[in-house]
Amino acid sequence: MIMRREIRVPEEIQATAKWSKLTVLDGIIITCSFGIGFLSKGIVFPLLQIPYVAFFPIALYILLLPSMDVPGRKNYQVALTVLKKDRNVYKSIDINSFINKIEGEEDAI
Repeated sequence: MIMRREIRVPEEIQATAKWSKLTVLDGIIITCSFGIGFLSKGIVFPLLQIPYVAFFPIALYILLLPSMDVPGRKNYQVALTVLKKDRNVYKSIDINSFINKIEGEEDAI
């Protein structure tokens, strides 16, 4: 007796063009960053201009890589989340002190 196997094939396949870990758009942005570094090298001390131009695409490459800690996000997105993080410390309200405070306000009226 021959048994048939059914394999489900999704109707829509979402594929993005990638170079290893980066998308094509990321590659274009990194390539354009050479030009941005070259055009803005005049604001840097002359001895540091070549490392400055080289640093631009290297820094962008690192920022555009997928995050190892947060799946589905890139490093720059994680960095922005950390910078925008709320630094306040929230504590629960002690119900007894809250009630005493309210009762004290009622006595003052």
